[in-house]
Amino acid sequence: MDVYAWRYQPEFRIGVLINGTSAGDAVKVMLSPAAAVVCRNYGVITRAVPGGLIAYMRQHRSGVTWVPAVELTQPITFTFWLSISHAVDFFNTGERRFGRHIFYANNLSAAGLIDSNLAANSVRLTAAATAGNAERGALSTFLLSADIVPGDYNTFRAGKIAAGAPISFTINDPVAVTQSNVGLDVSMLPKGAYEVRLEGGVPVQEHVVFDQQANGSTTNGIIEIYKDAWHMAPQPREYRINFLST
Repeated sequence: MDVYAWRYQPEFRIGVLINGTSAGDAVKVMLSPAAAVVCRNYGVITRAVPGGLIAYMRQHRSGVTWVPAVELTQPITFTFWLSISHAVDFFNTGERRFGRHIFYANNLSAAGLIDSNLAANSVRLTAAATAGNAERGALSTFLLSADIVPGDYNTFRAGKIAAGAPISFTINDPVAVTQSNVGLDVSMLPKGAYEVRLEGGVPVQEHVVFDQQANGSTTNGIIEIYKDAWHMAPQPREYRINFLST
Protein backbone atom coordinates (compact mmCIF):
# COMPACT_ATOMS: atom_id res chain seq x y z
CA MET A 1 0.00 0.00 0.00
CA ASP A 2 1.29 3.46 -0.89
CA VAL A 3 1.75 5.80 2.04
CA TYR A 4 1.35 9.53 1.40
CA ALA A 5 2.88 12.01 3.80
CA TRP A 6 3.01 15.78 3.79
CA ARG A 7 4.20 18.55 6.04
CA TYR A 8 4.46 22.35 6.26
CA GLN A 9 7.96 23.78 6.69
CA PRO A 10 8.96 27.44 7.27
CA GLU A 11 9.95 28.95 3.90
CA PHE A 12 10.36 32.65 4.68
CA ARG A 13 9.82 35.18 7.40
CA ILE A 14 9.12 38.92 7.43
CA GLY A 15 10.71 40.60 10.44
CA VAL A 16 9.97 44.21 11.37
CA LEU A 17 12.29 46.02 13.75
CA ILE A 18 12.11 49.36 15.52
CA ASN A 19 15.51 50.79 16.45
CA GLY A 20 17.10 47.43 15.74
CA THR A 21 14.90 45.29 17.99
CA SER A 22 11.73 43.35 17.22
CA ALA A 23 8.66 45.53 16.86
CA GLY A 24 6.70 42.91 18.81
CA ASP A 25 2.98 43.60 19.08
CA ALA A 26 3.44 47.13 17.67
CA VAL A 27 3.36 45.73 14.16
CA LYS A 28 1.05 43.45 12.19
CA VAL A 29 1.93 41.89 8.84
CA MET A 30 -1.14 40.50 7.09
CA LEU A 31 -1.85 38.71 3.84
CA SER A 32 -3.57 40.85 1.25
CA PRO A 33 -6.68 39.29 -0.37
CA ALA A 34 -4.65 38.74 -3.56
CA ALA A 35 -1.87 36.99 -1.64
CA ALA A 36 -4.42 34.74 0.08
CA VAL A 37 -5.33 33.38 -3.36
CA VAL A 38 -1.64 32.86 -4.22
CA CYS A 39 -1.15 30.97 -0.95
CA ARG A 40 -4.08 28.65 -1.65
CA ASN A 41 -2.82 27.94 -5.16
CA TYR A 42 0.76 27.20 -4.09
CA GLY A 43 0.30 25.37 -0.81
CA VAL A 44 1.43 28.16 1.52
CA ILE A 45 0.04 29.10 4.91
CA THR A 46 1.10 32.04 7.07
CA ARG A 47 1.17 32.61 10.80
CA ALA A 48 1.58 35.90 12.64
CA VAL A 49 4.48 36.09 15.08
CA PRO A 50 5.66 38.99 17.26
CA GLY A 51 7.26 41.53 14.94
CA GLY A 52 6.14 39.94 11.71
CA LEU A 53 4.99 36.79 9.98
CA ILE A 54 6.20 33.34 8.94
CA ALA A 55 5.17 31.63 5.69
CA TYR A 56 5.11 27.84 5.60
CA MET A 57 5.32 25.84 2.37
CA ARG A 58 3.58 22.51 1.92
CA GLN A 59 5.86 19.58 1.06
CA HIS A 60 5.28 15.91 0.32
CA ARG A 61 7.49 12.87 0.18
CA SER A 62 9.10 11.74 -3.05
CA GLY A 63 10.96 8.57 -2.19
CA VAL A 64 13.17 9.45 0.73
CA THR A 65 13.16 13.22 0.17
CA TRP A 66 10.71 16.05 0.69
CA VAL A 67 9.67 18.12 -2.32
CA PRO A 68 7.34 21.14 -2.75
CA ALA A 69 3.67 20.24 -3.12
CA VAL A 70 3.49 22.79 -5.95
CA GLU A 71 6.53 23.59 -8.06
CA LEU A 72 7.18 27.16 -9.23
CA THR A 73 7.23 27.48 -13.02
CA GLN A 74 7.12 31.29 -13.05
CA PRO A 75 7.67 34.11 -10.55
CA ILE A 76 4.85 34.66 -8.07
CA THR A 77 4.16 37.59 -5.75
CA PHE A 78 3.07 37.58 -2.13
CA THR A 79 1.65 40.99 -1.18
CA PHE A 80 1.39 41.83 2.51
CA TRP A 81 -0.26 44.71 4.34
CA LEU A 82 1.73 46.35 7.14
CA SER A 83 0.14 48.02 10.14
CA ILE A 84 2.22 49.86 12.77
CA SER A 85 0.79 51.18 16.02
CA HIS A 86 4.10 52.57 17.37
CA ALA A 87 5.17 56.08 16.34
CA VAL A 88 8.11 55.83 13.92
CA ASP A 89 9.98 58.67 12.23
CA PHE A 90 9.25 57.37 8.72
CA PHE A 91 5.67 58.65 8.75
CA ASN A 92 6.47 62.13 10.06
CA THR A 93 7.27 63.40 6.55
CA GLY A 94 6.81 62.30 2.96
CA GLU A 95 3.58 63.51 1.39
CA ARG A 96 2.98 61.85 -1.98
CA ARG A 97 1.64 63.35 -5.22
CA PHE A 98 -0.17 60.24 -6.43
CA GLY A 99 -1.92 58.88 -3.34
CA ARG A 100 -1.83 58.28 0.40
CA HIS A 101 1.70 58.10 1.82
CA ILE A 102 2.69 54.55 2.80
CA PHE A 103 5.76 52.41 3.30
CA TYR A 104 6.49 50.32 0.20
CA ALA A 105 9.24 47.74 -0.25
CA ASN A 106 9.99 44.62 -2.26
CA ASN A 107 12.82 42.12 -2.69
CA LEU A 108 13.74 43.11 -6.27
CA SER A 109 16.85 44.89 -7.48
CA ALA A 110 16.65 47.67 -10.07
CA ALA A 111 17.29 44.99 -12.69
CA GLY A 112 14.37 42.91 -11.40
CA LEU A 113 16.55 40.28 -9.70
CA ILE A 114 15.05 38.47 -6.72
CA ASP A 115 16.95 38.52 -3.37
CA SER A 116 20.08 39.93 -5.01
CA ASN A 117 21.32 41.35 -1.68
CA LEU A 118 20.97 38.07 0.21
CA ALA A 119 23.49 37.80 3.05
CA ALA A 120 23.55 35.11 5.74
CA ASN A 121 20.02 33.98 4.78
CA SER A 122 18.65 37.50 5.27
CA VAL A 123 17.43 40.11 2.79
CA ARG A 124 17.17 43.74 3.82
CA LEU A 125 14.11 45.27 2.18
CA THR A 126 15.28 48.87 2.58
CA ALA A 127 17.95 50.70 0.61
CA ALA A 128 19.63 51.93 3.81
CA ALA A 129 19.91 50.46 7.30
CA THR A 130 16.57 52.06 8.25
CA ALA A 131 13.45 52.84 6.24
CA GLY A 132 13.81 56.13 4.36
CA ASN A 133 12.97 58.01 1.17
CA ALA A 134 13.57 55.02 -1.10
CA GLU A 135 10.66 53.23 0.58
CA ARG A 136 8.15 56.06 0.40
CA GLY A 137 5.19 54.92 -1.67
CA ALA A 138 1.71 56.07 -2.56
CA LEU A 139 -1.49 54.05 -2.19
CA SER A 140 -4.15 54.73 -4.81
CA THR A 141 -7.47 53.44 -6.05
CA PHE A 142 -7.56 52.01 -9.57
CA LEU A 143 -8.15 55.54 -10.86
CA LEU A 144 -5.21 57.86 -10.26
CA SER A 145 -5.69 61.60 -10.63
CA ALA A 146 -3.27 64.38 -9.74
CA ASP A 147 -3.38 68.14 -10.26
CA ILE A 148 -0.36 69.78 -11.86
CA VAL A 149 0.70 73.31 -12.75
CA PRO A 150 0.27 73.82 -16.50
CA GLY A 151 3.60 73.83 -18.27
CA ASP A 152 5.58 72.14 -15.46
CA TYR A 153 5.67 68.70 -17.11
CA ASN A 154 5.78 67.27 -20.60
CA THR A 155 5.34 63.48 -20.15
CA PHE A 156 3.40 61.15 -17.83
CA ARG A 157 4.92 57.65 -17.62
CA ALA A 158 4.08 54.47 -15.74
CA GLY A 159 5.46 50.92 -15.66
CA LYS A 160 4.59 47.80 -13.68
CA ILE A 161 7.12 46.57 -11.12
CA ALA A 162 7.83 42.91 -11.89
CA ALA A 163 10.50 40.26 -11.46
CA GLY A 164 12.97 39.38 -14.18
CA ALA A 165 13.72 42.73 -15.81
CA PRO A 166 14.02 46.47 -15.14
CA ILE A 167 10.77 48.42 -15.14
CA SER A 168 9.34 48.80 -18.65
CA PHE A 169 7.35 52.03 -19.04
CA THR A 170 4.41 50.84 -21.10
CA ILE A 171 2.46 54.06 -20.52
CA ASN A 172 3.98 57.19 -22.07
CA ASP A 173 1.44 59.99 -22.39
CA PRO A 174 2.35 63.50 -23.52
CA VAL A 175 1.29 66.32 -21.19
CA ALA A 176 0.08 69.47 -22.94
CA VAL A 177 1.40 72.83 -21.74
CA THR A 178 -2.18 73.82 -20.85
CA GLN A 179 -2.94 70.59 -18.97
CA SER A 180 -3.77 70.94 -15.26
CA ASN A 181 -4.42 67.30 -14.38
CA VAL A 182 -2.92 63.88 -15.17
CA GLY A 183 -4.56 60.53 -14.58
CA LEU A 184 -4.31 56.79 -15.03
CA ASP A 185 -7.01 54.11 -14.99
CA VAL A 186 -5.55 50.69 -14.12
CA SER A 187 -8.90 48.90 -13.78
CA MET A 188 -8.10 46.95 -16.96
CA LEU A 189 -4.35 46.66 -16.31
CA PRO A 190 -2.37 44.24 -14.08
CA LYS A 191 -2.85 45.27 -10.46
CA GLY A 192 -0.05 45.92 -7.98
CA ALA A 193 2.86 48.34 -7.75
CA TYR A 194 3.93 50.70 -10.51
CA GLU A 195 6.62 53.30 -10.92
CA VAL A 196 4.92 56.52 -11.97
CA ARG A 197 6.81 59.53 -13.34
CA LEU A 198 6.09 63.10 -14.32
CA GLU A 199 8.91 64.34 -16.51
CA GLY A 200 9.75 67.98 -17.08
CA GLY A 201 11.56 70.77 -15.26
CA VAL A 202 11.46 69.16 -11.79
CA PRO A 203 10.65 65.46 -12.35
CA VAL A 204 8.43 63.53 -9.93
CA GLN A 205 8.89 59.78 -9.42
CA GLU A 206 6.87 57.64 -7.03
CA HIS A 207 6.11 53.99 -6.38
CA VAL A 208 2.33 53.73 -6.52
CA VAL A 209 0.36 50.70 -5.34
CA PHE A 210 -3.09 50.39 -6.88
CA ASP A 211 -5.24 48.53 -4.37
CA GLN A 212 -8.88 49.47 -3.76
CA GLN A 213 -9.22 47.43 -0.55
CA ALA A 214 -5.95 48.54 1.02
CA ASN A 215 -6.74 52.15 0.18
CA GLY A 216 -9.95 51.92 2.19
CA SER A 217 -8.18 50.48 5.23
CA THR A 218 -5.75 51.82 7.82
CA THR A 219 -2.82 49.99 6.22
CA ASN A 220 0.50 51.77 6.74
CA GLY A 221 2.51 49.83 4.20
CA ILE A 222 2.70 47.32 1.39
CA ILE A 223 5.40 44.64 1.20
CA GLU A 224 5.85 42.56 -1.96
CA ILE A 225 7.85 39.33 -1.79
CA TYR A 226 8.67 37.79 -5.17
CA LYS A 227 9.56 34.11 -5.48
CA ASP A 228 10.80 32.14 -8.49
CA ALA A 229 12.09 29.16 -6.53
CA TRP A 230 11.45 27.45 -3.20
CA HIS A 231 14.52 27.48 -0.97
CA MET A 232 13.69 24.63 1.42
CA ALA A 233 16.61 25.64 3.64
CA PRO A 234 16.99 24.45 7.25
CA GLN A 235 16.00 27.96 8.37
CA PRO A 236 13.46 30.25 6.68
CA ARG A 237 14.81 33.14 4.64
CA GLU A 238 14.23 36.40 6.49
CA TYR A 239 13.08 39.65 4.92
CA ARG A 240 13.95 42.47 7.30
CA ILE A 241 12.75 46.04 7.78
CA ASN A 242 14.07 48.43 10.42
CA PHE A 243 12.24 51.62 11.38
CA LEU A 244 13.79 54.44 13.36
CA SER A 245 11.90 55.95 16.30
CA THR A 246 13.28 58.98 18.16
